[in-house]
Amino acid sequence: MLILASANHDEHVFNDAETLDITRQANRHLAFGKGIHYCLGAPPGRLEGQIAIGTLLRQMPNLCLAADPQTFIRRPGLLTHPLEKLPVSF
Repeated sequence: MLILASANHDEHVFNDAETLDITRQANRHLAFGKGIHYCLGAPPGRLEGQIAIGTLLRQMPNLCLAADPQTFIRRPGLLTHPLEKLPVSF
């Protein structure tokens, strides 16, 4: 069984693998699959992400976390471990 929650968390592949870094270079992530299972929607998905994040940061330039990431609570699961909440301020 593939555990998606462990994807992109390999310390041998990613420096500081537990940190979200959208500027990470040489980023061999698995977000859009790999090989014959590569997502056909990857190019528009990347473009949508760039537009959404760029727009958000332009509209809210002071956006920041409103809590220590060490205090974040994740919901347990076999496939993903989403956050219960993500407190931000702007």
